[in-house]
Amino acid sequence: MNNLVKSAMLILAMLTSLDISAQRNQGFAGNYNQAFYRCNSIPNLTAEQQTKITDLRTAHLKKMQDYRNQLAEKSVRLQTLRTAENADMKEINRIIDEIGVLRTEMMKRREQHFQNVRSLLTNEQKVFFDSFKSRGRGMGYGMGYGRFRNGMGMGYCRGRAW
Repeated sequence: MNNLVKSAMLILAMLTSLDISAQRNQGFAGNYNQAFYRCNSIPNLTAEQQTKITDLRTAHLKKMQDYRNQLAEKSVRLQTLRTAENADMKEINRIIDEIGVLRTEMMKRREQHFQNVRSLLTNEQKVFFDSFKSRGRGMGYGMGYGRFRNGMGMGYCRGRAW
C-alpha cells in the first residue's frame, strides 16, 4: 500500500510538472495568437483593411526578427566577455551600449507599427484596438515567466508579438 501511494504521488508530480512546463513554453506563440486575435476581431474590418494590416504585420515581424537575431548575437558576445579571464570593461560597455541602441530602435519601430495599423482604422475600430494595448495584450507588455526564476517576471517575450 505504501508503494502504491508513493507511485501515485510520483505520477501526479510528473503530470503537474509537464503541465507547468507546457504553459511556460507558450511564450511567443501565446503573445502572437493574442495579437493575431486582436487584429482579426476588430469590428467591421474591411477586406482592404485586413490585407493592409496583414502586410504591415508581416513586414514588422520580419524586421523584429532581424533585431532579435542581432540582440542574441550581442548577448552571446557579452557573455563571452563577462566570463573572460581578464574582462575588458571597455569592450563590455561598448556591447552594452549597442544592445541599448537595438532595444531603443525596436521600441520605436514597435510604436511606429502600432500607429501604422491604427491609421488604417475608423474611430470606432481605434477604440477597440487601443483598449487591447492599455490592457497589455498582444504587444508583449504582459506578464511572462522569468528566465532566471521559476516565478512570474516582466516581459519574458517582451515585444515579440507585434
